[in-house]
Amino acid sequence: MATFILNKYEAAKFKPTSSGTNVMIRVTSPEDNFLPLEHENDFDDILTLKFYDFTEEQNGLTVFSEQHYDSIINFFQKHKMCDNMIIHCDQGMSRSAGIAVGWFLFKDERSSIYKLYHSGKHMPNRLIVKTFCKMLQKDMTLINKWEKEKLDIFKKQAGL
Repeated sequence: MATFILNKYEAAKFKPTSSGTNVMIRVTSPEDNFLPLEHENDFDDILTLKFYDFTEEQNGLTVFSEQHYDSIINFFQKHKMCDNMIIHCDQGMSRSAGIAVGWFLFKDERSSIYKLYHSGKHMPNRLIVKTFCKMLQKDMTLINKWEKEKLDIFKKQAGL
């Protein structure tokens, strides 16, 4: 079973395996349209969501909410035995990574969460992660530690 975290361009061209179950979660901002998927018919199910990549409400703009969580959890429950979970947002760094953390929390794969936080690419959206932890009754202690380590690395690289 594999989990892919992609940006919108990678997702548009992604060719899922011909055997097994392939599902996708797509996220973009409310005013944007999704790029067409070249291999859309090869997916068993696709969930589309629209919200901004903020960690708190901003002047009434749509941010990740419990309604988004409910849609995603229902999708996870429906596809908990899928062969490939493909998650994408515009940049493939924050919203999709936050949902991937939720997927790993749902499946109780702590080592996958560690790897995600220690990759050079992803910085999971904190609002999404906090919502999944709250709703799944998971402790944030390790995630807080890994997030701090990630931020310390960014600061060091930036010379701060």
